[in-house]
Amino acid sequence: MKKQILAVAVAGAFAVPAFAAADSNVTLFGQLQTQIVHHSGGDLDSGFRMHDGGFVGGSPEGRLFGANPNRIGVMASHDLGNGMKAFLKVEQDVDTRQGMNRGARDQFVGLEGDFGRIQAGRMASPYVTAGKDPLNATFMQARTNGGRLNPQTFGGLGEGSYLNEGIAYSNSFGIVSLNVGAFVDNTDDSNSALAGRLNFDLDPVELYIAHNHANDYRASLGGDFRATKVGVDWSTGPFRLVGEVTDFKADDAAGNNWLDGNTYFLSGTYTMGRNDFVLNLGHTRNSNDVGGDGNIDYAAIAVKHNFSNRVMGFAGVSYSDYDNDSPAMTRSIDGGVFTGDAGSSTSFTGVGAGLRVSF
Repeated sequence: MKKQILAVAVAGAFAVPAFAAADSNVTLFGQLQTQIVHHSGGDLDSGFRMHDGGFVGGSPEGRLFGANPNRIGVMASHDLGNGMKAFLKVEQDVDTRQGMNRGARDQFVGLEGDFGRIQAGRMASPYVTAGKDPLNATFMQARTNGGRLNPQTFGGLGEGSYLNEGIAYSNSFGIVSLNVGAFVDNTDDSNSALAGRLNFDLDPVELYIAHNHANDYRASLGGDFRATKVGVDWSTGPFRLVGEVTDFKADDAAGNNWLDGNTYFLSGTYTMGRNDFVLNLGHTRNSNDVGGDGNIDYAAIAVKHNFSNRVMGFAGVSYSDYDNDSPAMTRSIDGGVFTGDAGSSTSFTGVGAGLRVSF
């Protein structure tokens, strides 16, 4: 045992110079959340469940998990002189059930300077603005409950998840910020996915416009997909209001359209001391869902308490109603079917609370 302790101490002593070098900066970070939720309605038996993120209802139960904020990773940057630096980020998805076996999140390297920032590797699409939802990554989040594009249905082409073989460029030009990226299909680069976003800082209003376009992007993701959204984020004093409209279309590998519609998202937050009171409303209108209209209505109300800038507790209720739910509405873009019977209507309710701790 003493020899093991000595070996660790010696290894640590040699590692210190790498972390403390004047031209380098290394940051270890992590975040873990868990929540207890009473689910009722839909395909699940009513009762309490413990999980990390996910959403209010659905089947199989595994879909309750994922779309969570949990991660552990390291960021490093090296000063190259003349205002330029190199950087890397390595981030792993974790959860309270499976440990670090969920898969990779951000994994990229890049350069940053007066020319802007360029990075390459695995990353979220520039289209993604999941953080605009103040309840993001909780069981009440809009993106898994029908208020925004679901990352479990559309993968990294929706509001979250990550895409491989990406290269992205970002920069700011006064009140305008630009973020564009391409995700290469290694089997046929003509099938690469493209995405971009413009942000306009019109204090106290931020306007953003985003688009992604994926024609025959990766055989595993099926056929074509495109989405365009326009959002407004307004903040003044204790008030914040976010509104967003998205138009989307998805075709299968044979060119048949299986989803074509819009999402509408509205969120209001009132801050009082360390507490944030949140009301979310959302609607998905699908005009081409096989076997039904596939429309979804979503609402959530919650309170978040910020114990510190590293610890946040939350509690609330979320409700989703799927009109004429059909297999197409909830299937994955890769062709898998999760739930739904054509012509039926399904509603889910979740009441719960959770805690998120980061470092």
